[in-house]
Amino acid sequence: MDPDPLPAHLSKILSLSPPQSTHPPSTLTGPLTSHTGLAYLFLAVSAAHPRLHVHSYPATHWARAYISNIPTPSAPLVPFRDAAAAGRRPPPQTSDRTRPDAKDSDHHHHHHHQHHPVVLGLLSDALAGPAVRACVTQDLAHVRFFLSLLAPVLAHILDARPLPSPSTESPPPPLPTCLLHGLAGTLYLLRLIRHWVPSSAPLVSRAIVLVSDYLLSPSTPWTCPSHHHPSFSSSSSSSSSSSFPPHSALTLSPSPSPLSEHVSPADRHGAAHGALGTVTQIVLTSPPLAPALTPRLAALLDLQLPDGDWPAPGPPLNNDDEVVDGDAHHPAAGGGIGFASGPQGLVISLLSLRPFFPTLQARIDGAVAGARHLLWARARARTRAPATDQSLFYGVLGTALALPKGPQRTHLLPLPSAPPPERKSFAAASISSSSTTTTATTPPTATTTTPGALMTSTPPGAAWAYSVREREAPRMIFYNDI
Repeated sequence: MDPDPLPAHLSKILSLSPPQSTHPPSTLTGPLTSHTGLAYLFLAVSAAHPRLHVHSYPATHWARAYISNIPTPSAPLVPFRDAAAAGRRPPPQTSDRTRPDAKDSDHHHHHHHQHHPVVLGLLSDALAGPAVRACVTQDLAHVRFFLSLLAPVLAHILDARPLPSPSTESPPPPLPTCLLHGLAGTLYLLRLIRHWVPSSAPLVSRAIVLVSDYLLSPSTPWTCPSHHHPSFSSSSSSSSSSSFPPHSALTLSPSPSPLSEHVSPADRHGAAHGALGTVTQIVLTSPPLAPALTPRLAALLDLQLPDGDWPAPGPPLNNDDEVVDGDAHHPAAGGGIGFASGPQGLVISLLSLRPFFPTLQARIDGAVAGARHLLWARARARTRAPATDQSLFYGVLGTALALPKGPQRTHLLPLPSAPPPERKSFAAASISSSSTTTTATTPPTATTTTPGALMTSTPPGAAWAYSVREREAPRMIFYNDI
């Protein structure tokens, strides 16, 4: 019998991207591509394989090693960088030092409508670092610190509630909602803490309720900076700092789709940037809310093409689940890319959502079957050539997790002895393009995906895939694994 490839992949991670004593801001690109993600990978693997040792140490040892030196923010996360854009309740932490327009109030007045929200999703090490540290240490002090970081965001949500009587005050600008940039990612991190630190449930419950209610409010548009706000494509600050301040580029919205080289209309529907990911996080965090999301999930199922591909070309859906007119920024295009926005993400999401939508189960089963048929046909067509992308996010590893347990799935899993070429960097380069620690003359931090990037590099992605390969319905880490 062949040896289990899991330890070999984990060993390769330690060799290619070992724990570090210091972390420059340019490396803190969110848990999907930073050492924060590797810390959680080893923790999750340790739970699934409690007897596993890597380099003579249990996996939990490496989880602690990876998270121990990840820096934490020095102050709570201000929802919007621009104090005047925050509506009725300007963030108290905002100062002239952190305002990009401090030197020119007229310029600020002219651009007050351009809001610059903090990153609240899985592109934020500022939130994910404390969350993963709480999970690894089981220490409620870290849970309380995580919640203290969120306090201004929760205050903004409370301020956004409709007033009982007409008011002349303008409502606060909406927060981003998708998994990578927004509150869907926040919900995942809250659920993560609740799962790994069970005694934290009373502490995180209020935040879960506030975020979920905000997302379900008819007045909340579901948006993602990567495809809804072209103004996020450039940096508005060039100051430098060697620390991890709360207003650094690690917490501000980075360039559009920093985990995507294939920005397309599919992103607005998919798991990473779109409505599918938001539905999944709400339901898995608070299952009783599923009935309220039945129309939205049904509308997403309607986007599947006859051949099983997803989503279909067409205009986006608004917050009332109705089709709205398309726009010049998002021309129609059919089919998404990988787990992030394609049929892989649809299958992986639907398999975990199915129990909570009894009236849609027949449609869900049909959608899963159609998408799997398409994915396996594509996989067989490509067997004569090596895969160019063996990652979880866009590549064959995400496809493997979407296929049924058995030969189809294992056929796509890579062996440690044959690593494929890495795909070009998008997280590090995109973050550096908007980083406060990067000047116009500073090159990107990397030209290829770093070996420790969980969702975009083969060794950690393969480690996760092998860790869950025997499950009937494998879950995606940092999405629906808990």
